[in-house]
Amino acid sequence: MDTKTPTETHVAALATDINSPPEPKTRWERIEAVIWDGGYRSKEEKKLVRTLDIFIMSWATYGYFIRLLDSGNITNAYVSGMKEDLNFQGNQYNLLTTFFTCGYLIGQIPSQFLLTRVRPSYYIPTVELLWSIVTFCFASVKNVKAVFALRFIIGMLESPFAVGVLTIMGSWYTPRELSKRIAIFYSASYAASMFSGYLQAGIYKGLDGRHGLPGWRWLFIFCGVISIPAALYGFFAVPDNPYNCKARWLSADKLAHAKARMEEIDRRRPVKLTLKKVKRIFSRWPMYSMIAALIFHCIATQPLNYFAVWLKSLDRFTVYQINLFPTAAQACGLVTTLLYSWLSDGLGGKRWQLLTVPAIINLIGMIILAVGPNYGATFLGYMLNAASWGYWPILYVRTKIPHPQTISSVMTLVSLCLMVDWKDANIGLVGNQAWASEFCHKDAEERAIVIGVAQTVGQAFIAWVPVVILDTSKYAPKFTMGYSIMCGVSVLEFAMIFVLRYLVNREKERDAAAAATAGEDEEGKEEQEDKDLPRAPAHNGEKD
Repeated sequence: MDTKTPTETHVAALATDINSPPEPKTRWERIEAVIWDGGYRSKEEKKLVRTLDIFIMSWATYGYFIRLLDSGNITNAYVSGMKEDLNFQGNQYNLLTTFFTCGYLIGQIPSQFLLTRVRPSYYIPTVELLWSIVTFCFASVKNVKAVFALRFIIGMLESPFAVGVLTIMGSWYTPRELSKRIAIFYSASYAASMFSGYLQAGIYKGLDGRHGLPGWRWLFIFCGVISIPAALYGFFAVPDNPYNCKARWLSADKLAHAKARMEEIDRRRPVKLTLKKVKRIFSRWPMYSMIAALIFHCIATQPLNYFAVWLKSLDRFTVYQINLFPTAAQACGLVTTLLYSWLSDGLGGKRWQLLTVPAIINLIGMIILAVGPNYGATFLGYMLNAASWGYWPILYVRTKIPHPQTISSVMTLVSLCLMVDWKDANIGLVGNQAWASEFCHKDAEERAIVIGVAQTVGQAFIAWVPVVILDTSKYAPKFTMGYSIMCGVSVLEFAMIFVLRYLVNREKERDAAAAATAGEDEEGKEEQEDKDLPRAPAHNGEKD
């Protein structure tokens, strides 16, 4: 007799669907599997995922959009009059990024601890609200020092957002669902930069000088106004995790289904990290190969931040046009990033082959920028640089991620380690674990530490490298020396694809050899046990 309640039986059936989902049957289902779904789903699961998308994805994407808007609008303000009004000198434009990054790094440690002890549904919307208030404050700055101070503060306040979103998404979505969603989440950065350009262009044209305020101050006011609703929406939309969820928009049946989905993919709590385990991780090759790959990528994608600076230096465009033209590059980055994600799914996850595409595009763009023969070619170089930013999600997205609490606890450890060893850290983990998981597939904690440290060191490099090789007081507007150095870095980025491929294949061969040896040892043991068994006495055919 079946003693299960209807709800238990329903959840058990749903769990079976998760474990072995039916294959796409129609052409539309196959197309849908590549473009969005990540595989065919049952009707019940589609309803659940649709609900999660409506609330989690809308809040996460909107929140990341305003985070990048509130931190990236400084470039639009700089080329729209802030430079002259506040009398920026020398390399102070470069220091805007440095102060923000330092605040982001320092804010990472307390934010990681708080994310493990305070409900994300309270903590993350609160910091969103605080950084929205700081955004308003930019409209009243009187000097460059005040801008630096606010950049540091907003960096601190924005530090919990990306890893917090990753924690929440990992608590509700299965690995096959995360690829497109993280790509879309990441692509919000392009949308934010585009919107900031359009917003500043429109504001400068219609509000410059209104009520005695220049257009760049109005930009920060409008960005603050746009940011407040995202923070308030977060208090309602963020569901924490399936085991302590209090979201009003999720029914009991859907919540039970969500728990079953996480249990089915073995999304259990992590084991405790030990010093022995950390030492082992730091002694293996994945740590250092991924660090190198991320350093090269982070440096090779910096030119886009100087697109508007170059346009302003030409003295041939209006402020409206200077803010408008770079949005073409952001649109290019948005489309290509999503395209790379779709191709990765459609081609069966051929990551190293696909990684060569943005790497080659980046190298071509860097060469064009370093040579800078004319206006049209340089414009194309910046466009190609934007089209290469999709390298990052391919390297990280499309795989099983560790338990969300693993990510948070590991990032805390990583932050502390980096404060001792490398002084600064940035654990803004946006996309998580794709190709890296192929050589860290046995250990979720190793996977999280490798990716966290690699991205941290890569991001830390952009806090000082642009100040040295892209000094606006010395090398603007062409930045020939800096872009020439970046050509070499771009070659290294391309080469790292094949280095990683070699190391991954070598690891697979060693694992296969170890498995074969273990199998032979097991067979030999079984044969020996058979020999040691007592045998029955032979009969000679005589009767007793």
